Amino acid sequence: EYSIWLSLGGFQEKGHDAHLRNTHVIVDDAGNIRSTYSKIHLFDVDVPGGSTYRESSFTEPGKDIAAVDSPIGRLGLTICYDLRFPEIYQQLRFNHDAQVILVPSAFTPVTGQAHWEILLRARAIETQCYVIASAQAGKHNKTRESYGDTLIIDPWGTVVGRLPDRLSTGITVADIDLSLIDSVRKKMPIAEVWGSIHALPSSTPWVSTMHQFFSGVVSTLERLPEASLDKTL
Repeated sequence: EYSIWLSLGGFQEKGHDAHLRNTHVIVDDAGNIRSTYSKIHLFDVDVPGGSTYRESSFTEPGKDIAAVDSPIGRLGLTICYDLRFPEIYQQLRFNHDAQVILVPSAFTPVTGQAHWEILLRARAIETQCYVIASAQAGKHNKTRESYGDTLIIDPWGTVVGRLPDRLSTGITVADIDLSLIDSVRKKMPIAEVWGSIHALPSSTPWVSTMHQFFSGVVSTLERLPEASLDKTL
């Protein structure tokens, strides 16, 4: 009816046994399911302040990373607690060509206040993708409350969309500029370094790898004229 795509997070899909899957669903403008992703990282945490969460007691973890093409670019699918694991975001960017990463979430008030925006901006910066994070907000019942603060962040880490306050419900809108993604990636070509490091044999000691990498950087800087060095740093 409205010719829009929907990102729907938090569907409880039947698993292989009595457990469910926490599933993120992408529906296109014709009403077709274009992709699904089951949450890989389950929230088993003792939150400061006394709350305990054991998502694994009723949820089965997913196994597969998911990305899908859309009219606004290639979408990478994640859910909530995945946000704390940068590896899945790097896989979406470098192995699945994601341009926009979706993060439907329900952070707790404690973890949300401390980490929500910081983590979202970090994932946007390190992947050079737009990050769109819809967030549950407010009290659900006497024992459960979500932090809220729906955000849209561009590939430079700038917040470009936000509801009036973190507990607001509604819609925030931002332009997805694919040329900005290309520009950021060209000016800060981290994909070249990421690819070279991950191409190394798994037996290569990490300390040795980093020593070789930074030795190369120092060697390059030492060869630069003093004026160029000032500009580089």
